[in-house]
Amino acid sequence: MKTTIKNLSNQELELYNYTVSLQEMTDMDNIDKKLKEDGIFSQYRHIHKSYFDLFFNTENKETKLEILKRLVFLNWYGEIEPSYFTGVKDLENSIILESYTILNEYLLSNKIDEEFKWMLSYYSSWSFAILPFSENNLCALTKFVREVDTALLACPKKLLPKGTMDNRGQMGIYWTSCLVERNE
Repeated sequence: MKTTIKNLSNQELELYNYTVSLQEMTDMDNIDKKLKEDGIFSQYRHIHKSYFDLFFNTENKETKLEILKRLVFLNWYGEIEPSYFTGVKDLENSIILESYTILNEYLLSNKIDEEFKWMLSYYSSWSFAILPFSENNLCALTKFVREVDTALLACPKKLLPKGTMDNRGQMGIYWTSCLVERNE
């Protein structure tokens, strides 16, 4: 099967649904152990790498930007949320660094859109998830993260059209849970 952004989104949804189904277990350590035994963490590492590879095998600028949004989200999400809630754990540091390197270039050349700006502003409130990869190497990203007013968690509450976050993997699920879409 050819790797597409839609296929990867569907794979993410399957892994997410499986992970959520384990939440009825009360011991989080057992959930983490089960996710590891069932290969969920390694499958997520594969999805993360597949997004990265797809970025370089895609010519469409909008698709590349969407892939980068998902990579950056997974980088951040894997650092700030417990793996027993997300199924995301131990992503490849080299892919995280490379995706942040691409993001740094996008920031330097002003290639990110307004959606990505507010997403990245939000992620920057957890600077510990980004700065270890960007400091001393990626000046534009480091500057962006450091300049964000962390007193504000800037995301658009109920401003986006309903369905904006559909079919966007865990990134879409997360942002939908943050109520960024209108209830039309």
